[in-house]
Amino acid sequence: MNNDYLSKPVKPNSAGVILIHEFWGVNEQIKKIAEKIAAEGYMTVAVDLYEGMVAKDVDEARRMKDSVKEENALSRIKEAMRTLQENDILKEKIAVWGFCFGGSYAFKSAVADIGAGAYIIYYGGMITEQKEILERIQKPVLGIFGGQDGGIPTTKVESMKKMLDMLGKKNEVYIYPDAGHAFANEMRESYNPAATKDAWQKSLAFLQKHLTQ
Repeated sequence: MNNDYLSKPVKPNSAGVILIHEFWGVNEQIKKIAEKIAAEGYMTVAVDLYEGMVAKDVDEARRMKDSVKEENALSRIKEAMRTLQENDILKEKIAVWGFCFGGSYAFKSAVADIGAGAYIIYYGGMITEQKEILERIQKPVLGIFGGQDGGIPTTKVESMKKMLDMLGKKNEVYIYPDAGHAFANEMRESYNPAATKDAWQKSLAFLQKHLTQ
């Protein structure tokens, strides 16, 4: 059983997004983001990595996050890609976009080169600056991070950016100095409207550049 959420645009642009949830699961907040992305023309699948479950509190969310096996998660993301392909969207016109826990799996999807055309990582904690890992990335990557995120040091983000540039990988990385972790989630205390608005515009520009032009 899964809780994948498909959002179809009124005016499709022949591109799609696989949206990966925070450690809460596919809740109402992530469904609203899927609808917002679809409103921009992208058919969107909010893929469920929790087999139909949604966390009720932080402790449950942590347990559910820790129970996810990478192989299974990547398999589910690939299933979501097939769903979009069944709706006549080419693999190279699909982006994988994740937040927090989902950002980590967007990064892992890029490293695994699952076939999508672009990847968007919002404060994914599993990023790395290791050359042997980053050199596996074959498609453009956008990274969005908060400068006040205690779990993801800005030095680590900057080192990743430096290595991606050295390897000649197409990438954009932005750090918002006044934003913390999960700053784009309006349901969290860390919500930062100004940073969220700017990051959203950068994300849409990135999608347009790599998927629709």
